[in-house]
Amino acid sequence: MKTMNDLFILDVMKDCVVLAGHRGLGRSVQFVNISDTPDVIQFLNENHLLLTTGYAFKDDTEKLYELIQQMHARNCSGIIIKTHRFLGQLPETVKMLADELAFPIIDLPTEHTLGNVSRHILNYLNDAESEQLYYAMHVHKEFSDMLIKGYTLSALVEQLGFFLKRPALLLNHRGEKIAHTHEFNKEPMKIVEQEIIQLVKNNLYEARHGTTYTLTSESYNSAASYPVKTKRQHESMLVIVDALTLPYPASKVAIEQASNVISFTLVKEQAIEENSRLFKNNFFADLIEKRISSEEEIIGRCQYYGLYPQLETICIVCNIDPVGRNYETLQLYEKKVSDLHNSIYDQLEDEMVNGEMNGTLFTKEKYFVLLLQFEQYSEAERQKLLNIVQNIQSIDGDFSLSFGISNPTPSLNDISLIYQEAAEAISNGYDLKKTSFIHFYKTREIKELFNMIPKKNLKELYENTLKTLAYPKSKEDVELVKTIQVYLDSHCEISETSRKLFIHRNTVKYRIEKAEDMLGRSFHDPQDSLRIRVALLIGTLLEENEDPSILF
Repeated sequence: MKTMNDLFILDVMKDCVVLAGHRGLGRSVQFVNISDTPDVIQFLNENHLLLTTGYAFKDDTEKLYELIQQMHARNCSGIIIKTHRFLGQLPETVKMLADELAFPIIDLPTEHTLGNVSRHILNYLNDAESEQLYYAMHVHKEFSDMLIKGYTLSALVEQLGFFLKRPALLLNHRGEKIAHTHEFNKEPMKIVEQEIIQLVKNNLYEARHGTTYTLTSESYNSAASYPVKTKRQHESMLVIVDALTLPYPASKVAIEQASNVISFTLVKEQAIEENSRLFKNNFFADLIEKRISSEEEIIGRCQYYGLYPQLETICIVCNIDPVGRNYETLQLYEKKVSDLHNSIYDQLEDEMVNGEMNGTLFTKEKYFVLLLQFEQYSEAERQKLLNIVQNIQSIDGDFSLSFGISNPTPSLNDISLIYQEAAEAISNGYDLKKTSFIHFYKTREIKELFNMIPKKNLKELYENTLKTLAYPKSKEDVELVKTIQVYLDSHCEISETSRKLFIHRNTVKYRIEKAEDMLGRSFHDPQDSLRIRVALLIGTLLEENEDPSILF
């Protein structure tokens, strides 16, 4: 947009004199209005320039004073007035006000007509807009040719900086640098770059939708961000330094045209990235299904994807809860499901980066799988991990997420195992009819494992091992079973057993010998001892039910 100062290149303005408000010559001019009526303020808006003879104020200069105040409040451009026609000279009070408000008042010689001056100024303003539009089309053509020829993002950003004569930065949706113009390679500009990136990261929402920042640099006053749409949920950002003062004929339209081409290039690169993601997921499938047998190959390929030996690895499985009308409706629309998965994938990746977590992200069928690595998986790291997962669960949307988290493993060879643990943890949550949960894998207790064995087999092992002691009826048999239990718990130490049972050592010795005769097994034989321990544990399961004889 042209300024009041720019108008002085016109022939009709060469004899004009600035009477007051010199500091306001940088005000923008968009339209010209001619009027000699006292109520002209009703027809003036921002960036409007008023041309007048001053007739409405010849008998009451106080009204001119009020008009300047009103025009300043509306951010008008200024006044061009034929001072000598009716006013003679500009009142001192008006001059002082104009100087104070930096509101330009320009004297127009009487030989010039208002209509002629207005026509020249409007033609100048309109021609400038046309030229800016043609220039923007030229920029679009140049960038489209570069896109077709396969120029890189760095080359596109550098060319944009050349067209605008301004330093430029391209940032991703997280505010991380993708490319910049050559100015930022210089040491002073590196500080400016860091300041811009920090300002963007402080409020990503505003930066993604376009905003202007004030810079502390002595060389540059401001920087403006422009959204660059891609396939991701959130926009990338193009940042132009001192975009508010672009050299003519560069304009915001030119930036938008270049931004569109950069957008297409980003989408193309994201498509390449998605193809690489497919190879990564195929590797993960081979890994957990044990189609890679060589330890050397496992380590080599894991390192390619950012997973290293000698670190503890945790597996996290994330799933969209398969409940609710919104999710079921999505199943009818494959594209919507794909968009949702891509959105969640990006946000999981963002949380890993923002949380400074080392690892990588895979997908396996319906699951998102995060493999995270730690020097040492301490309680503090566990809590940090939990906080990150909870942040992910707070993502806005018509869906909810649940997580299963494995135990740590020090070996990359065990990735298949910890994946199964994480998948089992999330399955257990769904078995309990939960949603939006976080389940840590818990190693199964022996009793849980027994519940997975056919009940008739457990009963057979129990009865064959303990024989007549399986269902003790006499007081003597009950005491014998108790002595066996305490004896085994005391690591077959007779003295310790007698102390715990408050009986004589010889009594313990007698009962143990009798039990060995009845069972036909030796407590000092490791296999016999283990079998009896297992049988006694099965016995506790029997006792937890009202009728042990029909439990199995």
